[in-house]
Amino acid sequence: MKLIALCCSSRKEGNTSKAISLLLEKLSTNWQKEIIHLYDFDIKACGELCSAECLRENACKVDALDERVKLFEVLKSADVIVIGTPTYNMDVPSKLKALLERDFLENYLKNKVVALLIVSNLGGVKALCTLTSSLILDAQAIIAGAVIVPGYQKKGKP
Repeated sequence: MKLIALCCSSRKEGNTSKAISLLLEKLSTNWQKEIIHLYDFDIKACGELCSAECLRENACKVDALDERVKLFEVLKSADVIVIGTPTYNMDVPSKLKALLERDFLENYLKNKVVALLIVSNLGGVKALCTLTSSLILDAQAIIAGAVIVPGYQKKGKP
């Protein structure tokens, strides 16, 4: 079985990376495991190039300008995908939103088993809603589970 963990934090050594690494350590050695970082890919936001033409032509015009398809092809090769994300401004990072906001997610993630790992002190529930709505409604992925874990806390503080 192949598991790919997508770390959606801009900090490669941050809490989200640490939580993903801890999770992967707990998995059997029979699993083929890989961590990839969202911020290693050029992902552009849906914007002025997007229109009804995208739906009529069944193609996203922005896909020709960035690495979204390249990233999805990597994810498509996995049996299980773990999406690990922090929350910024009470939701998922904008780069993760940019990845998920464009159409045609089902071409890559339909029936894929996805687990969510949200590192958050505030905004975890909103991030969960953002992710599940995109992954279930648009991508038609199978959400195997989700966990929200606390982020950074100063020593001695609750």
